Amino acid sequence: MRREYRCQTPVVCLWIFFRIESKYQLNKMKIIFFPLFIVAFISCHTKEKPVKPKSPVSNTATTVSPSSLNYDSCKKEILSLKQKNKLNWSKLSKLQKEKLFTTATTETIIPGWIGTAWDFNGTTEIPQKGAIACGYFVTTVLRDAGLPVARVKLAQCASEQLITTLIQPKYIQRFSNTVMDVFIQSVQQQGYGLYIVGLDNHVGFIYNDGGEIYFIHSTFVGTRNVQKEKAASSWVLSQSKYKVLGKLSADENVLQRWIGA
Repeated sequence: MRREYRCQTPVVCLWIFFRIESKYQLNKMKIIFFPLFIVAFISCHTKEKPVKPKSPVSNTATTVSPSSLNYDSCKKEILSLKQKNKLNWSKLSKLQKEKLFTTATTETIIPGWIGTAWDFNGTTEIPQKGAIACGYFVTTVLRDAGLPVARVKLAQCASEQLITTLIQPKYIQRFSNTVMDVFIQSVQQQGYGLYIVGLDNHVGFIYNDGGEIYFIHSTFVGTRNVQKEKAASSWVLSQSKYKVLGKLSADENVLQRWIGA
């Protein structure tokens, strides 16, 4: 901000100058005081020049944002993980396979999406850029975690259809007008893993990490962005009268498709 200084010193000096001249008519006094008046006048009417901040050093060679670079490296990490385990896949237990898939999705891909804006028509494929609807969030995460899915087609389906398309019937449960305690107990009993839950007008992930149960979704209320919250205290989850729960990570067909892609 530019500041302009104005003081009363020139007026005072001028008054002294003329008082002395009129009273004493001394040329010597005029010689002494007149230069003082000029110096004071100039100094008091000088405008301070604003100091421009130094421009930050920019790296013109960087063409991709750090967040994009990090997310790309996450996807490459999953690809590498799958390649390392592909040869020994048949020797792994089902629980080991489930943990590999679940960890890749919940700990490598999903964290980058937390905080990304929600929009009913959101279709972004890059975390933290643009907005994403609930269905697109689910299908984009699965695709980027290495599971082949019809991202757009499934994202536009009703949540129950999305679940039944991906998961075998034996791994799907339905709850109608069920209290939250019963729903949470069901997830606890089924144990560790990654689930997809379809609600009246919404869809998201349920993640049972073996201790806590989380609801991960692109929410249309409150923060209106991608959130990871405790399932037991989720308003969106509790308000839905109808719930379809599919345990994605338990489905051997899903696991085989994931490692084979």
